[in-house]
Amino acid sequence: MSDPRHKTVDSLGLPIHCLEWGEPNGDPLVLVHGFLDLAFSWTPFVAELQRRAARPLWIVAPDCRGHGDSGWAAAGGYYHFPDYVFDLDCVIQALGVKSCKLIGHSMGGTISLLYGGAFPDHVKKLVLIEGVGPVGMNFADAPIRMGQWIGEIRQRGRNHFREYSSVEAGANQLRQTNPRLQEAFARSLAQAAMRQNAHGKWVWKFDPLHRTTSPQPFYTAQAVEFLQRIACPVLIVDGKLSRQTKRTDKQQRYVAIGDHRQIVIDGAGHMVHQDNPKALVEALLPFLQ
Repeated sequence: MSDPRHKTVDSLGLPIHCLEWGEPNGDPLVLVHGFLDLAFSWTPFVAELQRRAARPLWIVAPDCRGHGDSGWAAAGGYYHFPDYVFDLDCVIQALGVKSCKLIGHSMGGTISLLYGGAFPDHVKKLVLIEGVGPVGMNFADAPIRMGQWIGEIRQRGRNHFREYSSVEAGANQLRQTNPRLQEAFARSLAQAAMRQNAHGKWVWKFDPLHRTTSPQPFYTAQAVEFLQRIACPVLIVDGKLSRQTKRTDKQQRYVAIGDHRQIVIDGAGHMVHQDNPKALVEALLPFLQ
């Protein structure tokens, strides 16, 4: 697999770091990663996709703001889904195209469905990997979450860094969280996802503000309005071993999507693109092409 190029897209002064594979050609394939993840996470999937595709693909994967090598929200700022959607629009606009094919994993799936609902003409194909939004909440949850958020921001804010003695220790943590992660890739992933601080310790690159409770509940009724506006074919992908697959509340969201089908990938948990990239590519290629 060819090494990706690194590029930076401006989002109202916030730098959004992207990895780019292949040469500009037709509709780009844009990959949006999940919570506390980064663009490098897609590497095994991209390698398999490039190997199997009948023609060269143009693939772009941004680091969401506050993740990877992208900028953090400024002092006093925070992270909300509209921010991520705006950044994604900046990335797509910077590619100089009117439309793209879009794959989102987990949080990236939520960002992608919101984008597809807001801009139906901009998305040709949409793949949601374990990503039709978090469990829905009620209006009554909002005041409690607001109070919890403010308390957590005051208590720890950006000071909640987990420190590791080495990249290997970080890789071990990744494999503890996901035992299906290949050892060699775990180390590469940790290398890309960590940085050394002033004390010589290794910390994750994501903004620790992400570890605080978001003040804004996720409402199913609102998500359904976005899903109903998606105009392109949608492929919904779940990992057979994922707890997310067992959620019963997702059915209401599936029904809201006009042109969709669902598949389940064997030998994969929540991190489908890492756990079984070969099976995922086999399932996705006919849909994408």
